[in-house]
Amino acid sequence: MDWLTNWLKFMWDSNVIGSVIMPLIAVLIGWWLANWRADRKEKRAEQNQRIKLLHMLRHELDTVLKHYDAKGKYYLRNTLTGQIVNNSSLLNLEDHKELLKRLWEYMRGYESLNTAIESIPAMTTPKRKVIFDMSKRWWGDYDLVKYNKLSKYVDDEIETAINGSVKYIIDAAKPLLEEVEKQIRLIERK
Repeated sequence: MDWLTNWLKFMWDSNVIGSVIMPLIAVLIGWWLANWRADRKEKRAEQNQRIKLLHMLRHELDTVLKHYDAKGKYYLRNTLTGQIVNNSSLLNLEDHKELLKRLWEYMRGYESLNTAIESIPAMTTPKRKVIFDMSKRWWGDYDLVKYNKLSKYVDDEIETAINGSVKYIIDAAKPLLEEVEKQIRLIERK
């Protein structure tokens, strides 16, 4: 240990510690502080973006639920905010598993709704043709009252298919809204 003490004394006496090592230590400390501040700034920016996404999703869910309560019908054909949140790297499966699970369930409801809407022509066109033919009078014109009466059954099938999908969306939106509220509170506490 005497050699280390001698070496340190020699370095101090020749001013190597003060002129070379101390500035190097200062640069390293400055670099560490700059990186630490940049990391904190980046985390704050990510947190702000995450809270914006969650507020947007909360607004969409509130609007969808209020519209359904008021009119009994769906408000959107696609969840725009849901797609943005789903594609965002700010909300990951590791930290937001429950939120994403509920979001995917909500988005499945929209897929079901779009499938129901897109299948309406294939489902109803043959039936409407038969109804149209059944509404034809023997002299060649059509009985519109009979056609409307028979069409009601087809319209009921369409409404049942769409309402099942809308109900799925609404049932998925309520727990998702609760989870969004929970996530907002967690982020705002940090």
